[in-house]
Amino acid sequence: MKLDFQAIERYAKQYAAKVCDDFFNRNNTISGQQIMKLSNVAQVNTFVIGDLYETWKSNTESFKSPYFNFENEEVKAALQAYMNTVSHHISVDREHFEPLLINAVKNTIGLLLDPSKYFDDFVRESPEFTLTKDRIITLAKYTKINSVFAKGLKDKIADENHVYVTTALGWLNDLANHHDFENPDKYLEMLNATLAFKRDDFYKKSATVTAPNVASPRLTQSFFDVEHEDEDDAKPEVSTVNEEEEHEPLPTVAAIQAQIDKEGTPADIRIPSKLNDAFTDELPTVNDLLRKEVISQGTPLSDLAFNRQIKSIADAISLNQKFIFIGKLFEGDVNAYTRAVEDLDRCTSYLEAKNIMNKVLAPKFNWVMAAEEANDFLEIVGRKFQGL
Repeated sequence: MKLDFQAIERYAKQYAAKVCDDFFNRNNTISGQQIMKLSNVAQVNTFVIGDLYETWKSNTESFKSPYFNFENEEVKAALQAYMNTVSHHISVDREHFEPLLINAVKNTIGLLLDPSKYFDDFVRESPEFTLTKDRIITLAKYTKINSVFAKGLKDKIADENHVYVTTALGWLNDLANHHDFENPDKYLEMLNATLAFKRDDFYKKSATVTAPNVASPRLTQSFFDVEHEDEDDAKPEVSTVNEEEEHEPLPTVAAIQAQIDKEGTPADIRIPSKLNDAFTDELPTVNDLLRKEVISQGTPLSDLAFNRQIKSIADAISLNQKFIFIGKLFEGDVNAYTRAVEDLDRCTSYLEAKNIMNKVLAPKFNWVMAAEEANDFLEIVGRKFQGL
């Protein structure tokens, strides 16, 4: 149940072109107040203002020079007053505004159709694996749809200046256990009123959605400090099994052992994909068989393929193991499994990978109830960082 980002981008460009045609046929530039009223979905407008805020901040920094004391209170006050005044005189032509609107529409649709991924990506994209308080404050200020999650992160970071990404992901998981995503239908209807679309077109398969909010400024503060207005959930699908496979006879232990003796590469052995709980519990895995062989014959683990260092966690997991891990460790959620393996493959140390598993994955999916499978998964991950 993945979003089709190319389809979303196409729609965003068409939406932005239509809205800009309507507005810039009558105006040469657009102001901050006009931006806040441009789209009937307030979140779109707020995201545009958020992008302008980032530009405003970087421009403020560009004023600073090593030859002057910009920490002087009088200088700081004067610079702030100047930038606040400038912020109330936003004036953007179509060439520079349309890309901002396209990006805002894309982000709004992502926040509506897959809010879990939206917040998850926000946290994971933090530089140097660290989420700062400033980033969370900005998120809370400009995210109006499902704002309880952005504000929840702000409350949890409290007086800390920054936290590790793994900690923030744990916070998100806790917030998800106590709050529901907003129903996106009304916001989608508002987008549809401007430019018609079919919701299914935004998915590679199919799913659900969420929504936005705005306010007004005082000259004693920056335009960007204004509380401008408010915005779900998609359930991943589990792959089904071919009917022919359902009646496929299970191989005997002897047959599997014969295949191991013949092919010599356990990861390449294909186990039938019909893996219900009974099958998983009763049929030994290839690694189980190899471990028994080690015990009975005294073969050193270092001589076996499954104990050597690997370059990719994803490639090292056999088809049999993949189905077991998805079913036992990720509650049948293929997308969650894939994303977790990708995150672990990107880790630069075993400690970093172990933190993700212990602090995020284990509590989220209750790995205590599947200790054996969790240990097998941990063993494979450990091989990625063997010798590092």
